[in-house]
Amino acid sequence: GGQREREAKEGDPLRPMAMAPPRLLRGLIAPMSPADWLPCHLQLLASSASLLHRWWLPSLARLRCPSCSDGFKLFLVLLLFSAALAEVRFVASASMAPTLRPGDRAVAEKVTYMFRKPSAGDIVFFRVPAALQNCGINKDVVFIKRVVATPGDFIEVRQGQLIVNGVAQNEHYTAPHGGSYMMEAMRLPEDHVFVMGDNRNNSCDSRAW
Repeated sequence: GGQREREAKEGDPLRPMAMAPPRLLRGLIAPMSPADWLPCHLQLLASSASLLHRWWLPSLARLRCPSCSDGFKLFLVLLLFSAALAEVRFVASASMAPTLRPGDRAVAEKVTYMFRKPSAGDIVFFRVPAALQNCGINKDVVFIKRVVATPGDFIEVRQGQLIVNGVAQNEHYTAPHGGSYMMEAMRLPEDHVFVMGDNRNNSCDSRAW
């Protein structure tokens, strides 16, 4: 479904970068608006969904009186209101393992980035970057990645070690046995962040865009 992350098909629209040097076009993402970026709070909801099924559905079947009908309407209003503030996303790929694994469900709330920009360490949902849309990937596909660098940061990778502003990052959340890949140092322009999957050997992310 449109809610599912698909490995090698993940991302969000890029803001036009006409002023950026061509070598910087690779791997940079700019949100079109705060609502395009959804911070993930990592609440796995399988048990909650089971509880909802066991408790709410039998209760709804017993609704007969007007007061119960009013309560049901209130429930629907609250449900719609909560949907405007957050949504549940299904994790379909292993790109964020071991933090998130295929089959996990995570809550993405929609309010935080109305008040602040993404920060390093945030796990975010976003739609396919324009660079991948141009390759024929559906623009509605949703990716989930971790922000590792923010506007103005210098970022590079030496033998698999992520270095931001000259400081080697302690990434305890990444999958073990990552590759010893290299990436030339670059500085992120304004309004752009660099995202990577925690499973560095199995992630389509800013290193490839």
